[in-house]
Amino acid sequence: MMIFALTLCGCILAAVPLIIYATRGSSTSTATVLINRDAATVYADAVKVVKQRGFTQITKQDDAKYFLEGTRKGKNATLQVIPVESDQSRIIITIENDKDATGINEAVEGLVQICRQLGVQCQEQKS
Repeated sequence: MMIFALTLCGCILAAVPLIIYATRGSSTSTATVLINRDAATVYADAVKVVKQRGFTQITKQDDAKYFLEGTRKGKNATLQVIPVESDQSRIIITIENDKDATGINEAVEGLVQICRQLGVQCQEQKS
């Protein structure tokens, strides 16, 4: 009975979406999410997503530090995966704001796509 209860609890927790926190500054927008996966796996999947989303140019890639920098639609963007614990990582995407104020949306969309690639559900925290 105890094993069933723990399994059921684990299934319920797995269905709870991870929360993406997004902020818009004067020149950049940032979105971040904490994922229960190791940093190497998260970074590898994030790089796949970045390439699928069509970065115009990757200007810096440091696989050892889980860091990627480039441009997308003429705007500068960075991706950083930070190991929190052996099985937990924080993803941070920063995108340069444009006059149409879509930077924060692109940062959130990027994280949602990375979450999908990892098989987890993420959603933006609404104020």
